[in-house]
Amino acid sequence: MANIDDCVPGRRARVLQTGVARVAGKTGTIVEVSRTRRPPTGPLKDRVTLDVPGHGEVAFNPADVEVLPDDA
Repeated sequence: MANIDDCVPGRRARVLQTGVARVAGKTGTIVEVSRTRRPPTGPLKDRVTLDVPGHGEVAFNPADVEVLPDDA
């Protein structure tokens, strides 16, 4: 489970859970981190986009990924 502050583009991350069973447990590179509010009065929504080999770019909630240490 990652915090949005730990998610930095270029770092490696492992998918903990997702709606697609083939992607769960895979490791990818963080390519984008976003925090949006839609509608303007709504709550903030955090998203982390990973480039997962064999699946392309997939967006996740930060709680669904684990940021790996730099030496992994």
